[in-house]
Amino acid sequence: MSLRFLLLLLAALTLSACSSPEGEGNDLSAADQAKAQKLLADYQSARAAQNWELAETKADELRGKFADSAAASGLDASLTDTRKQAATARDGHRLRDLWEYQAVTVEAGGVQRSATIYSRTVPVEEGEVAPVADARLVLRDHPSWGRSVYLLLAQSKFSCGKPCTMRIGFDDAEAASWTGKQADSGKGPALFVVDEKRFVEQMQKAKQVRITLPKGSGATPSLLFEVGGFDAGRYAKP
Repeated sequence: MSLRFLLLLLAALTLSACSSPEGEGNDLSAADQAKAQKLLADYQSARAAQNWELAETKADELRGKFADSAAASGLDASLTDTRKQAATARDGHRLRDLWEYQAVTVEAGGVQRSATIYSRTVPVEEGEVAPVADARLVLRDHPSWGRSVYLLLAQSKFSCGKPCTMRIGFDDAEAASWTGKQADSGKGPALFVVDEKRFVEQMQKAKQVRITLPKGSGATPSLLFEVGGFDAGRYAKP
């Protein structure tokens, strides 16, 4: 057997060893392998605690720093689910942050509580350009006036008519007619939902509320509220 053949055979064997699955990650130092395993353990711990955003962060750190490690391969079975859960968690934070809660003393020993969310306007018909969002949905609990639900409209002119009716839909359910009552908030027109209790009950089961105002009543024909992040505990009396 010639020396040239032996050298070629040795080179082939070396190349095969380097490219084999068993050799994957062998170029990592023992310290880096330990760090990779620690990130994997942190990832698994965060998943077990259903802290999905932290789990995703740990997975990204592991893949970014030690992509070829055995520990990184351990993410494959659950990473897709982790990313899905993390996205859902982030959207939950976003929805909760859309609401603003206040507790203000308005009478001797009395506190007015409110929960407020701004609208996202949508076109009434396909192809129509949506106007700028200009309404707030307010849930109010006043010590003397009781509980109310109403819209605060930024527009200066608004006329609901008599009787005042609007159409309200929850999620994908067909919109229904609701009775309204127009008022002046002192800072612009307000439109009260007469059946406050029924509205809140249905709203708490929904992710979105669509409110279509009477045709010709003002500049904003249709409103969308992403109500899925409503926290009844923060609105209720302590």
